[in-house]
Amino acid sequence: MSQAETTGLIRFEEVAVPNAGSPPDKTDTETLFREKPTRPLMRPDAIAARIAEMQSAGIKPTRMTVESGVLRPALEDWIAGKRDTDTTAKLSNWIRDMDDELAKASVGLVENPAIKRIINAFEKAREPRGADGRRGIAAIFGASGAGKTTAAKWLESVDDGVVHLQINGETKTYVSILRGVLAKKGLYGFAATGEATTDAVRRLLGEGDLIILDHAQLLQTRVIEQLTVFPDEYGIGLALIGNAAGYKALVDAKTKQILSRVGGGLVHVDIPCENDVDPILEAEQISGREERRFCLVIGCQDGGLRYLYETLREARKLQKAAGAQRLDVRFLKLGAENAGHWGGQA
Repeated sequence: MSQAETTGLIRFEEVAVPNAGSPPDKTDTETLFREKPTRPLMRPDAIAARIAEMQSAGIKPTRMTVESGVLRPALEDWIAGKRDTDTTAKLSNWIRDMDDELAKASVGLVENPAIKRIINAFEKAREPRGADGRRGIAAIFGASGAGKTTAAKWLESVDDGVVHLQINGETKTYVSILRGVLAKKGLYGFAATGEATTDAVRRLLGEGDLIILDHAQLLQTRVIEQLTVFPDEYGIGLALIGNAAGYKALVDAKTKQILSRVGGGLVHVDIPCENDVDPILEAEQISGREERRFCLVIGCQDGGLRYLYETLREARKLQKAAGAQRLDVRFLKLGAENAGHWGGQA
């Protein structure tokens, strides 16, 4: 008979195993402690918010009780505020299981026209320019939520030679940026003892690799000029991602040292249009005139593709909880409302 003991977040379980020295038809038991990591529980308020969203979508309590293993009176008490630990754990595991299944079914990067141009600009920056192995600079500026960051994160996830770094208030100087690159490569932001930070980055990245700096509009021109040493001297491409104002500032500064290296790697990303939205709907297997019309309303605006992905994620949660076969416009509207991108009737 098994006996389980939980310590912190590691569960130890006593199991019966065959004794290697016994005949095949006889077994005895010895105690083995097998580590079984358990997921941390969701916050009760977060669980309550998800249940409220399900109720708004018309998902019946009977379905919640059957799938979660929580008895109906216990569920009603929990919703009313009497939140015992056992019910909280069952609801948390149920919701996380659904989220895990949705994550596994994710379609990944969808190549719409804007994404293709962005990926192409990244690759151009990595190409050698002449016999000396110099690389270029990609400058990708324009509307928010159009796929710039999504493309950068995807490329980093599939290519060890790519580092995507978000510029912020603490990462704006030459050295802090390089420390950020080292941190992304697992060195906790520091070079080896006696090693210059630039040399540490060169040790981890080689010719044809790429450093992508997101929110590059926050960088001063002199910092960008310092970073050109990587494409010029070390054969490591550089990509700058930012908003439209960022590129205007770069042009107004008349920085020929930077702009002359951009060449074919310049991409102006416009506000998303139906040509950007339709490939996403196809990949997500969303069909129907009303469904497409609503997704175009969400997606064809500044920041629209980000809003659309967030809408689809929230809508999928409701579809999963409801056990529905099709993601229809009702789930899409509720998903957009839950994501904060919709507050009225289409």
